[in-house]
Amino acid sequence: MFAQPAKRVGAIPVAWRQSVCAALAERGECVRLTMRARHEWEAAFPNAFEYELYTVLEATLKKGTVEGRRVVDMRPEGEAYEFFFEFEGRKVYGKINLLTPERRIVLIISAHIPNKGDTL
Repeated sequence: MFAQPAKRVGAIPVAWRQSVCAALAERGECVRLTMRARHEWEAAFPNAFEYELYTVLEATLKKGTVEGRRVVDMRPEGEAYEFFFEFEGRKVYGKINLLTPERRIVLIISAHIPNKGDTL
């Protein structure tokens, strides 16, 4: 099987953002954070709490337009986007997978200072 070409940077679909925001607002079992994302968030912001990550992601995704790029072939299966957001005045790279078929479970895959430059 060949990898699909990377999608171009553009507006992240409103329906995806609304589903992710609903899960982030609900918290609990609807939101999952990979161990790697947790460690990288804690390393970048040692005085921040996990709930602050959820809050800033929700606030970012509620903005009028959010630019990002679709990430294909994610495991577990879902609809994933990568994008930048800001926390404590610093640019942060985020990647979230909205798991299918439910589209109610959010898996935060990345939340760290960009380590591959300032572009997606």
